[in-house]
Amino acid sequence: MRYFLAEGWKSAKRNVSLISLGTMVVAIFVLGIFGLVLMNLSNINDQLRSGIEIRVYVEDNLTRQGLQDLKQKIEGVDGVGQVKYVSKDEGLGSLTRQLGDKAGLVDILGENPLPDAFDVRVLNPDTTSDIASIISGLPHVIGVNYGQGFTENFVAATRFIAVIGLVLAVILVGAVVFIVGNTVRLSLVSRAREIEVMKLVGATDWFIMWPFLIEGMIVGFIGSSVSGLCLYASYRACIGRLGSVAPFIPLIVETGPVVRLCVSLILLGVLMGVLAGGVFIRKYLES
Repeated sequence: MRYFLAEGWKSAKRNVSLISLGTMVVAIFVLGIFGLVLMNLSNINDQLRSGIEIRVYVEDNLTRQGLQDLKQKIEGVDGVGQVKYVSKDEGLGSLTRQLGDKAGLVDILGENPLPDAFDVRVLNPDTTSDIASIISGLPHVIGVNYGQGFTENFVAATRFIAVIGLVLAVILVGAVVFIVGNTVRLSLVSRAREIEVMKLVGATDWFIMWPFLIEGMIVGFIGSSVSGLCLYASYRACIGRLGSVAPFIPLIVETGPVVRLCVSLILLGVLMGVLAGGVFIRKYLES
């Protein structure tokens, strides 16, 4: 094994150019960027979905008994988790706090224009629209609101970006395999006579293949390691600035998920290197 490692390392140093290595680093780095984008979009989506509430507005002048009866009907809808009554005064107070410095606008209205309401939490966010539709048909309900449209559009956009990312990932993986394979091919050309001598003296295909497989592994490891380190450093620098500019966006700030992604990229680079080396050397030996 020491012989194979030494031969693979010497071959990698002799045949890897800065251009091919740089191209591979950029390809894996871009792949990692898409991975981080999808991870953050998924995290934002989960945060939004977990905080979805249906605000159910009810008719004015509904008696206490009428409000209690309506609450029981809402709680009886399949998929409803928690129902909380929000009086019109509580709703106005919440609106005033949300307006902050512009809370004076509320005084212009004179009387409270908000109706009484119920805040409804659902057990499964995917059923929000169906539950809202059922509740809107109950007696004394004048309207429902759960940010309809925005959530659906955000999920659709996330899926679209995921599809684009998958297509790009396939292209970038193919590019990396081609780069590593081309490096191995140069090694094969430069060592063609040596390989022929080894075959004449009875060397097995696996004995000939091992140095090239290790060469592909080394090239893939170096390229993906540089990409992973650059990706981690860039993300930590960017997330600090974004956190101060837009603290309301629930981006991933924990180190663990980013480190796992970078390690996955390194393992992917090694795997692609071995795969490319194996394919090219196998084709060469069979020709």
